[in-house]
Amino acid sequence: MSADARGWRIALLPEALTNASADARTASAGPTPAPVRTPAPDPAEGQPGSLDVLRVLEECGYGLLQLPPPGKHSLLLAVIADQVAEYAHHGYAVVAVGMRGAGGRDAGEHGDALHWRRLAPLLRHRGVALPPRHFIRSDGDGAAERERLTAFLSSYDLSEEQQRRWRGSGAPA
Repeated sequence: MSADARGWRIALLPEALTNASADARTASAGPTPAPVRTPAPDPAEGQPGSLDVLRVLEECGYGLLQLPPPGKHSLLLAVIADQVAEYAHHGYAVVAVGMRGAGGRDAGEHGDALHWRRLAPLLRHRGVALPPRHFIRSDGDGAAERERLTAFLSSYDLSEEQQRRWRGSGAPA
């Protein structure tokens, strides 16, 4: 049996951040991208809106559960709540990463893109504590936002007792 590359951590991520990161990777990769485990920071990351969230998640040992784009997705959000409950009930640390616009306001008409008003009650109904949330400022400096996100992701995990309960002594940290 192989170890879980996610390191027992899952991040809920809005579709807008997932696709923005994928677009940034495609644009910077060129015609023949070379696989690199822990790449050097992108020089463009000092620019607003240049944060590669997927890269930061990977570097911090997080898997990804992508949320749908804004709109009515009641059935899909219910399935996502079931998945989050399954992860949480089996020892995974779950976080949510959203977006904020200029001055800390919600980014766009659909808020932080986490579907929180609909997702939170679904999670509570399943007996899941709401995951801690981190918000990336869409107008923020890429390097500073990268630092903030890395610090948030690196600092969060289940309590030691919960880690022992679910992951046992041989589980990855």
